[in-house]
Amino acid sequence: MDELSPHAAQLRAAMAGPQPDADWSGGIWSACAQLTPGELGALLPAAYRTLADESAPDHARRVAREVTWAKVQPSFTAAALTDLYAALAESPRPTDVRHAAGALLRCTEPWDQEALAEYAALLVRTAGPKADRVADAALAVAVLAGPAVEEELTARLRVLYADSPLRLAELEVMLATGPRERAMLAEDQRYGPLAGDWPPLPERDAEPSEALHTELARHALRTAADHLTALHAGQIPYAADKAFTPADTDTLRRAARLALRRDEPWAEEVFATLLPQVAVAPTSAKTLPSQGACIALAQAVEAYPTPEAIAALREARRVVRHAGVSKKLDRLLRRAERRLGRRTEVALRLPDLGYGPDGVRRIPCGSCTAVLTVTDEAALTWEDADGRTVKTLPALVRREYPEEVAFVRDLLAKTRAQVRTLAMALEGGYAEGTVYRYDRWRAALAGHPVARGTARRLVWEVEYAPGAWRAVLPAAGPLDLPEPPSSAAVRLWHPARASSAERRTWRDRIAARQLRQPFRQVYREHYLPEESGHSTTMFRGHLVRIEAVLGLAVRQGWNIEDEELTLSVGEMKARFGIAGNLYPGASGWAEAQDVFLQRADGSPQPLAGVDAVRLSEILRSVDLLISAGSFAWCATHAHDRDTWHALNRLYDQPLGRTARLRRTALRRVLAEQIASGRIELGDRHLHLDGYDIHLATGRVTREGDPVDIDLPTGRRGVPLPFLPYDEALLERVVHTVSHLLEKGPVPHR
Repeated sequence: MDELSPHAAQLRAAMAGPQPDADWSGGIWSACAQLTPGELGALLPAAYRTLADESAPDHARRVAREVTWAKVQPSFTAAALTDLYAALAESPRPTDVRHAAGALLRCTEPWDQEALAEYAALLVRTAGPKADRVADAALAVAVLAGPAVEEELTARLRVLYADSPLRLAELEVMLATGPRERAMLAEDQRYGPLAGDWPPLPERDAEPSEALHTELARHALRTAADHLTALHAGQIPYAADKAFTPADTDTLRRAARLALRRDEPWAEEVFATLLPQVAVAPTSAKTLPSQGACIALAQAVEAYPTPEAIAALREARRVVRHAGVSKKLDRLLRRAERRLGRRTEVALRLPDLGYGPDGVRRIPCGSCTAVLTVTDEAALTWEDADGRTVKTLPALVRREYPEEVAFVRDLLAKTRAQVRTLAMALEGGYAEGTVYRYDRWRAALAGHPVARGTARRLVWEVEYAPGAWRAVLPAAGPLDLPEPPSSAAVRLWHPARASSAERRTWRDRIAARQLRQPFRQVYREHYLPEESGHSTTMFRGHLVRIEAVLGLAVRQGWNIEDEELTLSVGEMKARFGIAGNLYPGASGWAEAQDVFLQRADGSPQPLAGVDAVRLSEILRSVDLLISAGSFAWCATHAHDRDTWHALNRLYDQPLGRTARLRRTALRRVLAEQIASGRIELGDRHLHLDGYDIHLATGRVTREGDPVDIDLPTGRRGVPLPFLPYDEALLERVVHTVSHLLEKGPVPHR
């Protein structure tokens, strides 16, 4: 790049010349944030030279480090690529070959292989002792270095992988490909980018060609499944965590990702065998044949879920005995179910599990018949020989037909799991902007014997004409509307797209029919920030408990990067700052900061350019973290000084959207008491007989003094009225109101 913008030129000058003015030194980060991909590619060679020069001034090294940490995706011209290779080769490190390989994928022009050869050879040979860590990158760069260097590296790797047959097979396939294809495999890292690594390429730009690798994936996964089958059959001696080497595990991970991404027809059978067997020892031990392979395969299911792979992962979670692995599988399973909504056609591929068109399946078990029914939920009842429903299954039937009874109960569990997975997939489709064809929706959801109970309780929008959407609720019965064409678009209704009158109408209809929706839809929080830039201050200043936030963040799909929480949504990334040190296991109180949006290349994404539903879902996820850390009532709250200080600080803050929706729900649930005047709903509190119940914390006070209420549970608990959605705090507030209405005043503490 011949010409640089003023801020890029200033960064280059700061790495080469005297220390800049003190007024500018604080603007290094701002200047780096404004770099374009081409400018970053032009500056990186100078940055690497500066960092390698031990005599360089401290200010120059600081600027160089900030340049290498820039969040934007670099791109290189042919000249910049040559300059980068020369800079890395001046003082090479074993891991520099990763940057050399990554730059090939980010080069926008045909490169000069002759000019790169000498530098490439030096980088490959420097990686020698660390070849296993950077093998894929070294193989990509070795093509540029020439046949002699490539053969030398290949010989080393064959010795290194002598005990890893799966990795050796993958190596032979890689040798038949070119530098770009090898560099794509080098991009496929199991763990996220480290400080100084470039942002990952968009998935469509970083996938290897499938012709050579699909057959390898099938061979690797079936070989692994056969190996585990022999292990469980006792044909191979068992040793914990020794079934696969780390190199073989990495090959399995890549093979699994490819098979699931392509939704290969043979993948269902392989994963049904592979995942459960790798999760449990053939003995009674609590170990695994390979903990690394188990987690790697589960991560592949999380990244590219299919209904069959999720079922296999759920079975692995059922049989695993290792406590630590079971927690990891729980988290990955939840994420996989949520991400299934991104794959529209795959998500709707639900087996009917033998249910008839009416959603009923009858299975004889001796003199009784099991009747499994899927309406709103999956249920099991038993009938005797005369067709009468019996409360409990006779002991004689349980003893004489154990296999049939076990099959029935297993089918019930599978049905419930399938319904739960479908609900999570549909909800996850909000952030992805999922739209269905009407004929596919009618067959796979509205008319499916297992799925229709879920679909009928949700509000859908049908596009009858371009841009003209009509909202319908299948549970309300057929409407006087024309049949839409088969190719018409169908999507879930969302409050961010509706007017306030429409939202009130649908909430009234759901409450009138007492429909419990599969997930919160008509009562869903929605967010429309006023800012038009690439960040919002909506949550700034809220005090949160870090361990509570991180615990929920992991389950919701957030990751920790550069002491911020990040969430990938499509080709965007949301960044949520918390003024504290974020790391696994961190604790204490901290203040929430702004929420930023980035494009895939690292550049800022203006809020105004994001779909309203997608933006609302991102901000809703942040609000859930805030609620978990500060607003939401938790049974483990101790009456210690720190906790009460936090609650007191939150006590007078305006209600968040979650609490405002809670107030809307309470107005409907307690309509009779409100109409009688006994209950009053204020801005932040519910007032009852002198008691104040805070709608955002659940805290009960009387004349300013805290009141402890020991709510009865189990059979002693007061039955709850119909609640339009599930939420612990909403249930607690209603329980508290019911308890006070029945028992009267509570003594002051």
